[in-house]
Amino acid sequence: MKNSAFLDRYAKFNVSKLTRITFVIPLVIVLIAIAVIIGVGETTGNYSSAVGIGIDFQGGTMLTVNGLEDNEELQATIDSVEQTIESVEDSNGSHVTVSYIQRLEGRGGISVTFRYQNVSGNDDVINALNNAIIAAVGEQFYPDGDVPSDFITYESIGATAAQDLLSKAGIALAVSTVLILIYILIRFTPTAAFAAVLALLHDVIVMFALTVICRVQINSSFVAAMITIIAYSINNTIIIFDRCREYMKPLKGMKNIDYNAIGDVSVRENMRRSVFTTATTMITVIFLAILGSDSIREFCVPIILGLFAGLFSSVCLATPMWAAFTRGWDKLKAKRAATAVYGGGTSSSDDEDREQILVVPKKEDDDDDDEFAPKRTEKPAGAQKNGNTGGGKPKGKPIYKYSKKNTKFKDKK
Repeated sequence: MKNSAFLDRYAKFNVSKLTRITFVIPLVIVLIAIAVIIGVGETTGNYSSAVGIGIDFQGGTMLTVNGLEDNEELQATIDSVEQTIESVEDSNGSHVTVSYIQRLEGRGGISVTFRYQNVSGNDDVINALNNAIIAAVGEQFYPDGDVPSDFITYESIGATAAQDLLSKAGIALAVSTVLILIYILIRFTPTAAFAAVLALLHDVIVMFALTVICRVQINSSFVAAMITIIAYSINNTIIIFDRCREYMKPLKGMKNIDYNAIGDVSVRENMRRSVFTTATTMITVIFLAILGSDSIREFCVPIILGLFAGLFSSVCLATPMWAAFTRGWDKLKAKRAATAVYGGGTSSSDDEDREQILVVPKKEDDDDDDEFAPKRTEKPAGAQKNGNTGGGKPKGKPIYKYSKKNTKFKDKK
C-alpha cells in the first residue's frame, strides 16, 4: 500500500512546481559556507586556512617523519612534533602553523606528514626555516645529533610553483566547460547549452561550498575531483535534455508550447536512471573514502559531495532553466516577427482554429530511448465540438493536447 502511494506521488512529480524551493537550497548552502569562512577566519586570523586552501595552491612544505612506532604514545609524539615545528622561528621572528597532519602505515612503522604554509615569499628564507625545523625535530628524537638520513624528509612548494599550478587548474576547468558548451550547442539548442553550463557552474560552486563546510582541504586532488564531477554531471543532464528534444520533434513550428510540462515528463522518465546511476557510483566512492588512505580520502570526499550536487542540478535545476530560457527565446522571436510585419503581428485563422494533438505511444520499457517516437495529428477545432475526431481517436496513451487557445500540455481524459 505504501509502495503504491509512493508510485502515485512519483507519477505526479512536477519539478517545475518546486522551483522556489530547489533554487533556494543552493543559495542556503553557499551562505552557510560563507558563514563558516568568516567564523573560522575571524577566530584564527587566517582566511586561507578557513577556506581550506592547501599548500598546492599557496606554497608550503610537507615535512615527513618516518619510522614512528604505533603505540599508545604515538598521538602524544605527534603533538610534540607539531609543537616543535611551530616553535621554530625565522630571522624575522615568524612562525609556521601546521595546517594538516597525515598518518601512513608502512613496513618501517608509521610515517607522519606535517603540512604548513610559507611565511615568506623569499625561497632562501623558507629553505633556512625548513632546515631549522628539521634540525629541531631531529634533535627531539636523537639528542646526540646522529639523525638517520631517511628519518625526516620534506618537500617544499614555492609561491611561484603554487601560482603556476593554480593557473593551470583554472585553465583546465575553463577548457572543459567550453568544450561541453560547444558539444551541447551542436547537439541541442543554445538555450539548452546555456542551461547546462549554468547547472555545471552550480555544481562547481556547491561542491566548493560543501567542501568548505566539511573542512576538506582544497588542493590538486580537489581540482581533479571537480573535473570528474563536471563530466559526470553533464551526462545526467544530457540524458534528460535528449528526452526533451524527442518530445519537441513533433511540435516543431507550433506555438504556445508548455515547456514546463515537457520538462516535467522528461524528468520523471529519467529520474530513476539518474538516481540509480549516481547511487551505484557513490557506493564505490564511499568505500574508497572509508578504507583508503588520507590522500585517497582527499579525492573521494569531494567526489561524494559533487555527486550530490550534480544529481540535484540535473534533476531539479537544468530542466526548469531550459524551459524558462526556451520560453523567453520564443517570446523574443515572436516579438521580432510582429515588429517586422507593419509593426504588429499577424496570424492566420487556420492557426487560431486548429488544435494540435501529440500522441505519446505507451512503451513497455521506459529506458529504451530508441523506441520513443511521438506522433502528431491535426484536426479542426470544430470537429472536437461535434464529436468527430476526423479520422478516429488517436491511439496511444497518454495523449497531450494543446492549441493556441488551450496552451496547457496535459493529459487528455
